[in-house]
Amino acid sequence: MKARHVLILLVAVFTAGCVTSSHSTSATEAASTGGEREVTSIRDCKQCPALVVIPAGNFTMGSPASEPGRYDEEGPQRKVHVNRVAVGKFDVTRGEWAAFASATHRETVGGCTWSSLPGTGVMEPNPKATWKTLGFMQDDAHPVVCVTWDDAQDYVRWLSGLTRHHYRLLTEAEWEYAARAGTDTAYPWGASASHEHANYGAASCCSGEASGSDRWVGTSPGGAFPANQFGLYDMNGNVMQWVQDCFSPSFSYTGMPTDGSAYNDAVILRLSGELEAMNGTSSCAHHMLRGGDWGDPPASIRSAARSFAPPPGSPLQNYRSAGVGFRVARVLD
Repeated sequence: MKARHVLILLVAVFTAGCVTSSHSTSATEAASTGGEREVTSIRDCKQCPALVVIPAGNFTMGSPASEPGRYDEEGPQRKVHVNRVAVGKFDVTRGEWAAFASATHRETVGGCTWSSLPGTGVMEPNPKATWKTLGFMQDDAHPVVCVTWDDAQDYVRWLSGLTRHHYRLLTEAEWEYAARAGTDTAYPWGASASHEHANYGAASCCSGEASGSDRWVGTSPGGAFPANQFGLYDMNGNVMQWVQDCFSPSFSYTGMPTDGSAYNDAVILRLSGELEAMNGTSSCAHHMLRGGDWGDPPASIRSAARSFAPPPGSPLQNYRSAGVGFRVARVLD
């Protein structure tokens, strides 16, 4: 769920009381968006995520003041250059994560928030809630959730060792460039949210909503909705995606990189207003999330919408949410 909504709710609570190869396999296919652009797909190993090659380009990052649902952190708008990069066609799936967990003998850890399991409030870590057990249906085609930022880092390191290619998370700039896919509207399909194009929640935060082609009140399987013009699925909605960037001290784009790189400066935060509770922590004790999720209202799945985790008082290494997954990037040789 969007951190801004979580913070408001928290205030209310406090007030009230493998097969590998040294060669990649590639294919060229038509994106299923009705567009004419051809998509180059890569899969480096049998259990590796499918990737789409995204061309280099320049774009305007952020949203105009006139965009409905906009927050101040989406500005000031600025021109950003992004280099050519390969991006996960889908969010990392539960099946792909299971292959990693099995290969590395990774322990399954509970404590996920926003699950549908009984026993705790949705914002409280539930010791029984894990990526395997959420209280709503998932299969191996659904995105893995309840993974920490460190989990995502371990996964990309594993892929890098397995394939001898450099895998990592997307930067925030790469993410928005890939989500927009050449568009400048609020959503890659147009100016208004639509359950025909994405899995998102009710108009007011925070609950899933099944409507039209969106038949899910939790996560949906990858490929359930049309791809964007770059051939990427679920960039907007379904699950929020960890990206590489640390939280910026101003929670805006002032002074942020314009070369597509991540903001990784660790500084002590000095904030005001609803974010004041984060003061005294490191900017890199919080990381950015993009995309919005199955329980977020429509404005939170806009291409410019920004969020972060963990909320104040939660350590980064333990923060898991049933609305948070990730997508990989691969540096092209």
